[in-house]
Amino acid sequence: MDLPRRLARTLRNAGVTTAFGVPGGGPNLDVVGAALDEGIDFVLGHAETSSAIMASTHGLLTQTPTPVIVTRGPGATSVVNGSAQATLDRYPLVVVTDTVPSAQRSRVAHQRLDQRALFGPVTKQSITLGADIDNVELAEVIAQPNRWPYGALHLDYDVGGVSTQSSYSARGAAPAADDVLSAARELLAASARPVVIAGMEAAVTPGIGDALVALGAPVLTTYQAIGIVDTEGSLHAGLFTNGDLEREVMDAADLFITVGLDLVEPIPRAWNYDAPVLRLSSQDQQDDYLSASVDVVSDLSVAVTSVFEGVQVDSGWTSKAKGFRDRGRAQIRSAESSDSFGPVAVVETVRKHVPGTATTTVDAGAHFLAIMPMWPVANPLDLLISNGLATMGFSVPAAIGAAIARPGRPVVAFTGDGGMGMTLGELETIARRGLPITIVVLNDATLSLIRIKQAADHGGDAAVAYQPTDFAAVASGCGVPGFVVDCDAELSRILADTWDGPRLLDVRIDPSSYPGLLAATRG
Repeated sequence: MDLPRRLARTLRNAGVTTAFGVPGGGPNLDVVGAALDEGIDFVLGHAETSSAIMASTHGLLTQTPTPVIVTRGPGATSVVNGSAQATLDRYPLVVVTDTVPSAQRSRVAHQRLDQRALFGPVTKQSITLGADIDNVELAEVIAQPNRWPYGALHLDYDVGGVSTQSSYSARGAAPAADDVLSAARELLAASARPVVIAGMEAAVTPGIGDALVALGAPVLTTYQAIGIVDTEGSLHAGLFTNGDLEREVMDAADLFITVGLDLVEPIPRAWNYDAPVLRLSSQDQQDDYLSASVDVVSDLSVAVTSVFEGVQVDSGWTSKAKGFRDRGRAQIRSAESSDSFGPVAVVETVRKHVPGTATTTVDAGAHFLAIMPMWPVANPLDLLISNGLATMGFSVPAAIGAAIARPGRPVVAFTGDGGMGMTLGELETIARRGLPITIVVLNDATLSLIRIKQAADHGGDAAVAYQPTDFAAVASGCGVPGFVVDCDAELSRILADTWDGPRLLDVRIDPSSYPGLLAATRG
């Protein structure tokens, strides 16, 4: 059996149902054809990075090594940002590029790049995939993206080349030593006001949410772990970003228990809390950012069970979680005038109408300062955002990946005018597939988060302001019904309609609350 078919069959055997990409002429089409022959759907995108974000989101939600297939040279260079998003946001992804065949490299300079050197810094591993690889090793290689920490694997497809031996092992974290577990239990037992900080590893590890509920400590989550406990429930105390919004609960704690916290998730500002830290993770993360008093490096489920078993936090402390959360949300609301049609008003209205089964995707930009603390999330991975890389242009392609991974479930994609401008081509992808995606563009024709950070000598409007764009008209031209919205009543009217098909809401907002939102959340 030839290499394209063996690769496609290995992907199918790993549970892959869908591939994404933008093919070029040549061997990458062999891979696309083999995938289709193996019953793997192929979703044609308009840009390589968007296709990679579709694929990695699909991979995260289906827990499979979903591939993005692109051509050599310009295809490879264009997919780099999507590869970095997968790796730093901890999404599983297989990046398949063809390359100038090794037998021809001495004479062919056209599109000849050292693609493995290009992908090395933005992937878990970049290897040459040649016909000599055996099926066992191929399956082992394909499994890498879905081992924590998730990330991108790059396969430089060279059918006449010699494969690179994979250096990754299937082994998980070794069990923590008994004395470390004893120290962790003692630290927890001595605490009267513990606060859990849950990260993405916890969100993708089965059973952790139930363990947190049983423990009963107030829970802060990172953006990527939101929903591990219900955001509207009794334990959710708010979000952890290492900003100012969570300072009240952080100041009140006498112990921080980080559960699956990945240090790529918080804002990299100084840690300035005195309470001890108990860290539970499968990864050794000792560094200068956050040192732990006790560091339990082990399979996360085993560590949580070993440390939390038989412990229940005093209900008087537990009952304070809701107050911490509600006061944080009050700060968000107070940043915006009650008569303003700004980002907070938009979020409040959309959350009233969004179906409980919806997946939500959020782009980078000032709008997420209003969305993330306010949005209701009952389950992990029901809200998705680029956090480790924090790249613009994430939300729309992530919505496509989510809608295909979860057929029949509606998706709401929040983006700004900047992120929408980066992904306009994918409106046609949404229309072609008839996906139930509602895109909400918070449109002020400005890179608002960057404007807030501008000093007097930073270029003014030339650096951050766009000409106003009618995104509703663009969407309609691509086959997606588009609506211009400039008031709450109109927003409510449109959202009251069905969520079964695609639509774009070009919401013209008042951006005046953004500086206050930044001050409330980040300080």
